[in-house]
Amino acid sequence: MKKLIRYFLILHTSMSLITGFGMWIILKKFFPEVLVDGYILVPLFFYVMGLISIYIFKHSSPDKPAGAVNTYMLMRMIKIFVSFFIILVYWIFDKTNIRNFAIIFIIFYLINLIWETNIYLWMEKYFKYKKDQEKPPRERIDQ
Repeated sequence: MKKLIRYFLILHTSMSLITGFGMWIILKKFFPEVLVDGYILVPLFFYVMGLISIYIFKHSSPDKPAGAVNTYMLMRMIKIFVSFFIILVYWIFDKTNIRNFAIIFIIFYLINLIWETNIYLWMEKYFKYKKDQEKPPRERIDQ
């Protein structure tokens, strides 16, 4: 499990850096009018939320796959509400650039959704693999 979590952390960190710098370069070169002052907060927010998700999944029990699904859905809902709150706070402080900030935020949200779902699917496969390994060899063959 430690090896898998380390892999997820490396994947999440590298995807956050690639996406954050990649989007910044694209925005700076091709769409400088869309780039907002608080840009760094967007990749940082999704990186921290991803770390929290990985930490929570680390403590999920392989014996209870329904618990992992509930945890995943709970994290999704928390992320939606916190995202809405961040956009609302940004709107209060900078009403002129809220449209650009919201577009950037939504793009990051969708990209983040893809790789976090991928991490969740790998975690589910790992849980299933561990559960199959606990069965006696004859029972694995009969399936």
